[in-house]
Amino acid sequence: MAKTKTKSSKKTRRKDTPGASLASVLQNIAKHQDKQQSTNNIDALISKASSELTEEANPQQALKTITSALSKNPTSLKALELAGEINVELEDVDTAIRCFGTAAQLDPEGVGSGAEKFLWLAQICVEGGEVAIGWYEKALEYLRKVVAENQATEEEKEKLCSALCGMAEIYMTDLCMKPDAESRCETYITEALLVSPSSPEALSTLASIRISQSKPEDARAALARSLEVWKGLELGDDRIPAYPFRLSFTRLLIECEMCEEAMDVLEGLQQEDDQMVDLWYIGGWCLFLIGAKLKEKEGKLQVTNGEDAEDWRDTWAAAREWLWNCEKLYKAFEWEDEGIKEHAQELLANIAKEIGDAKPEEQEEGEDEEGDGEWEDDDEDEEMKDS
Repeated sequence: MAKTKTKSSKKTRRKDTPGASLASVLQNIAKHQDKQQSTNNIDALISKASSELTEEANPQQALKTITSALSKNPTSLKALELAGEINVELEDVDTAIRCFGTAAQLDPEGVGSGAEKFLWLAQICVEGGEVAIGWYEKALEYLRKVVAENQATEEEKEKLCSALCGMAEIYMTDLCMKPDAESRCETYITEALLVSPSSPEALSTLASIRISQSKPEDARAALARSLEVWKGLELGDDRIPAYPFRLSFTRLLIECEMCEEAMDVLEGLQQEDDQMVDLWYIGGWCLFLIGAKLKEKEGKLQVTNGEDAEDWRDTWAAAREWLWNCEKLYKAFEWEDEGIKEHAQELLANIAKEIGDAKPEEQEEGEDEEGDGEWEDDDEDEEMKDS
């Protein structure tokens, strides 16, 4: 199932002229539904827009191209769904919903273009809860049918598994107070694992369910099974879950006190993309917890080969650097997650009480030497520079 990408900034992006043109196309779509469609081949435009979105990472240009395609054939399911994905990338959720919603109206059973539009609507609908479940059920109706008829591709099986996991997540969050919430979660995750027994997403969802049921050993077993599927694979292997999934997965590992395993995953993610605020925050938090355990055992642990483990002070010094990197990116990207900011400040303050707050060696002379994280606004930084 398509997933929305993790953003480096949560600010809403500006909508420009192509967005307005697309809105006009969508508004007038009813005029075209009962007419013979133009024979103009728009496949080339759709392919071009897809390439601009994925290969060139230019969603603005992709929006212009797909708007041109839709102006030739406003009822093209492929074009409408790609327009929806482009608008998700541009953080214009309202327009994305209109695109996917129009595609769903044109193809209510999924026979024209499959279940993808229903899955997107389940993920991005503003209502969540029962509305999202309704879209998931539309997707399941189609996907279960093709699986039962032995006509499903591996991708469709993965989508079925992912949809079931998404429904279980909703019953663990938005609909957790429903009387049948727990039984539904069990039903969905059981079916998901039958469809794809080694799915990292299904195993991760199983772990979440077991955590909510206060069954930590079962949760750890599920996470370990997931790691066995993809840990150690060469970068680029299709079996490796997407970056955002693995980043979220480390939170579950930490919650299950599998901090060493979490750091292994985080260090791999760092090699792939080191410009993620959450990466440095989670890594700093994880190292803090590892150091705290070492500290409880008076500084050192004996490992299986007889060598001394790293001193807790060194581990906390490493945690401090990860949290400093979090702070830098937080300000650079104008991040808006106050929870990360407050927790990182708290961790830095605790570290400073024990080992000090000296800045890294690469700090430029004259910079602020407070290590517990003042996290000043950019405007304040500029005023300091001007003075």
